[in-house]
Amino acid sequence: MQRVVRWLYLGLLSAGMLAESGWAQTALTWPEVRDRFQANNPTLRAGQIGIEESRAQEITAYLRPNPNLTIIADQIDPLNSGQSGR
Repeated sequence: MQRVVRWLYLGLLSAGMLAESGWAQTALTWPEVRDRFQANNPTLRAGQIGIEESRAQEITAYLRPNPNLTIIADQIDPLNSGQSGR
């Protein structure tokens, strides 16, 4: 009986040592939790992509020509003296 108790005590002692040192989870800091959340959340990533697309459209909106301005600019002739060629 003492042999069984001794083995049980030795097993519990070794299990306690291994549990503390080997298989414990590491504590995460707030920036690590936030980074994991942002990396693994598809809804958040889709929202970020939508924002990036909106910003790209804002940038390209300034690069497109204004059709009203080009029509007016095409009809102005600064060298014409007001007389027709008839």
